[in-house]
Amino acid sequence: MNSKPKHTYVLIAGSWHGGWVWRDVIPGLRELGHAVTAPTLTGLGERRNNGTDDTDLSTHVDDVIAHIEMEGLQSVTLVGWSYGGMVITGVTARIPDKIKSLIYLDAYVPEDGKAVVDYAPAELRAALVDVFMKERKSVPPFPLEMFGVTDPSLVKFVTPRLTSQPWRTLYEPVQARPVPPSISIAYVYCSGYQSLFTGFYEKLKDDPRVRTAVIDTGHLCMLSEPLKTVEILADLA
Repeated sequence: MNSKPKHTYVLIAGSWHGGWVWRDVIPGLRELGHAVTAPTLTGLGERRNNGTDDTDLSTHVDDVIAHIEMEGLQSVTLVGWSYGGMVITGVTARIPDKIKSLIYLDAYVPEDGKAVVDYAPAELRAALVDVFMKERKSVPPFPLEMFGVTDPSLVKFVTPRLTSQPWRTLYEPVQARPVPPSISIAYVYCSGYQSLFTGFYEKLKDDPRVRTAVIDTGHLCMLSEPLKTVEILADLA
């Protein structure tokens, strides 16, 4: 008889990526006795043909809620990487009773009513608004070098799997709620590149409620430092 999993992880990828990005982390967590799923969001990865012009942040929140409910998951450790932080924030606001812990992995930790575009640097925000919002275009992947990915083998693996991001996902404000005391919160910061997420880490590192960890690597830590990522996720669940 199989023993009960220690923890139940649901891993949510960021913009332009699908569940495939967790390929090196899932086996490691399972070897430690945890249950792990990594659903791909609408319009991304292997679901790239399912997106429409109406695909937005709410669509992705609905994706994850449906996954949790259809799989019958309880006491979930919800991990949001990058844009995935927006998604897990929205999910927790809707189904807090299903969530045991939140781990923001080099991710946005948004305030209620904020969208990804609100956190972009001024020059990037202007480009996003002027080009993609006005012209209603999907947003193509940004260069991997921006995220500290320079290893040729990783570039070769990641590049053909990237898909354009449905534009509305970056502009729709999140519906956030205060996280109940029963849900633990953690933040993992990747320090090995010029991060867009430094401000979130700096804000949270002295918060007594939030446990933090740092990985000296680029943004795609699950591929560049999978063993360390597994170790930290296991410790913070």
